[in-house]
Amino acid sequence: MRIAYVTADRGIPVFGEKGASIHIQEMMRAFGKLGHDVRAIAAKRGESLDATLQVEEVKTAVAGTTRAEKEQAAMAQADAIQARLCALYRDWPFDMIYERYSLWSAAGCRAARKLGVPVVTEVNAPLVLEQAAFRSLVREDEARAIEAEVLRSSTALAAVSRQMAKYLTDAGADPARVHVIGNAVDTKHFHAATFDADLPTIPDDAFVVGFTGSLKMWHGVDTLMSAFQAFQAVEPRAHLLVCGDGPKRGWIDGFVAGAGLQDKVTMAGWVNHADLPGSIARMDVATAPYPASEDHYFSPLKLYEYLAMGRPVLASDIGQTAELLTGSEAALLLPPGDATALADALHILSGDPARLARMSAAAAAEGARHDWTDNAAEVVKIAKREEVTA
Repeated sequence: MRIAYVTADRGIPVFGEKGASIHIQEMMRAFGKLGHDVRAIAAKRGESLDATLQVEEVKTAVAGTTRAEKEQAAMAQADAIQARLCALYRDWPFDMIYERYSLWSAAGCRAARKLGVPVVTEVNAPLVLEQAAFRSLVREDEARAIEAEVLRSSTALAAVSRQMAKYLTDAGADPARVHVIGNAVDTKHFHAATFDADLPTIPDDAFVVGFTGSLKMWHGVDTLMSAFQAFQAVEPRAHLLVCGDGPKRGWIDGFVAGAGLQDKVTMAGWVNHADLPGSIARMDVATAPYPASEDHYFSPLKLYEYLAMGRPVLASDIGQTAELLTGSEAALLLPPGDATALADALHILSGDPARLARMSAAAAAEGARHDWTDNAAEVVKIAKREEVTA
């Protein structure tokens, strides 16, 4: 198949290091590994020397300074991508459009209707709700109208979690066209045989507690720091390795200094995704300490990477994480936001090498079941089935 991959969010470069960018890159590679020809039409390309991925950035002259102007510019960006899709089809007739849903775009759906091709829309978050709650939203009626159009006219919707799927059906999507496809991992790049990265700030005999991802409070970094402080007080080998950056970096640095943990914590900053396996390999246990939430709709990339690397996981008993790991020996599921429970679990595992070995083997086996190529194959199968029944 020929697949046109659409990403219309100017804040998500295709070639970036955050989770959304990694997701785009990995799905493009996965389609390619299955023998499909993929081209991305994007609002922002980003910088990369990777010539294996074909990415075209669609530029627009519209910018804007006020919130209302920026929202209008984002809609103009989507219109430009729609026009480019239609032009591309004349020279390179594609068989399917795959769009990562963004707040102001129905480009894929509109082009698909004009061209008579199926469109699968991947939905990772309730963007209208997020924008209204955490940022600002001037043209809310237009944002909701675009969302409704996407839900109504997509050939199929790929929801990143069961919780996200419920949001879509509650918002009016046909349940028969909503499919849950969680995140995944490149199992040839993330695997248990990976050598440790050279991290000279970590003693050779350290028991390393690890975390990867954006340093945001809703990732549970406050829980992690409190738990580690308690754990290292009873385990002299304890060391914390944090791979990531974000708005809470300054808070973490202040916590470390105030608690006198400078020799116990390695803040690696953003680690290039290609180099991340070596850092995860240095971890004895890996954490995903999410706080309590009524609508935890995430599918954490870190979780699949931890598992594929064969790292025992300590994670919050919440959302898709719990659904994936309940009953698995790969992880201990803990009450969300409970620093004491996390510290206790770290203490228990640090003294039980045999249990850690069993967890590691179970994690590697579970991680191997979630390769990006499986997701890509499922998308293609869904698109073909939905097109036949349409």
